[in-house]
Amino acid sequence: MMNAVSFARLSPSWKLLVTGFVIVLGSGYLAAVFNAALSVGMNPQAIADHYGDKSLTSAEASAIEKQGFVEEEFSFDDEADMGGMSMEGMDHSQMDMPGMDHGSAASGDDTLPPQILAQVSHVHLLSFSLLLLAMGGLLCLTQLTESIKALLVSLLFLGLWGDIMSLNLVRFVSGSFAYLTVAMGTIIGLCFAFISLRVLWELWLMKPKYEN
Repeated sequence: MMNAVSFARLSPSWKLLVTGFVIVLGSGYLAAVFNAALSVGMNPQAIADHYGDKSLTSAEASAIEKQGFVEEEFSFDDEADMGGMSMEGMDHSQMDMPGMDHGSAASGDDTLPPQILAQVSHVHLLSFSLLLLAMGGLLCLTQLTESIKALLVSLLFLGLWGDIMSLNLVRFVSGSFAYLTVAMGTIIGLCFAFISLRVLWELWLMKPKYEN
């Protein structure tokens, strides 16, 4: 059964309104993707490194407590990898890398605190649920079959839930769940792209069908 509402039959002003909304909504989603790529990374290893548990083992903590550092193997290849730059010729300003937190480096633990992860989870679940509601609402007004619309709406919200839950699994269970984070994010992105293109196609390219 075809939808009673047809994007193709909308007046030009309504078409422009919906088009602008889809473009702004899509731009906001792309901005969120770029922010995630720049602040965390888009591959599983980067996600695991950012959200994973990097706390010290008992042996490492004991070593730091006794001698202030954890002994690591030294190789002259490490010096060569630095482009021939000698440590003796470096002053303290050169040795301080941008963004380095000496406190976390000394402790060896920059694990994301549970409170911050809870904050990230609740903010994204609440804000993205409204974004998905808007995109899903547009989908439901298209002329696609009901089965396709039901599938895409399910994928949208299951993808969001899976994305946030996978980050918690990375933090508290295993970094291997970062692959699930990438998969869920990809599903949401593909759904967004398909829905946006479908709505724009029905708005401007689909021939309107009028009832007799």
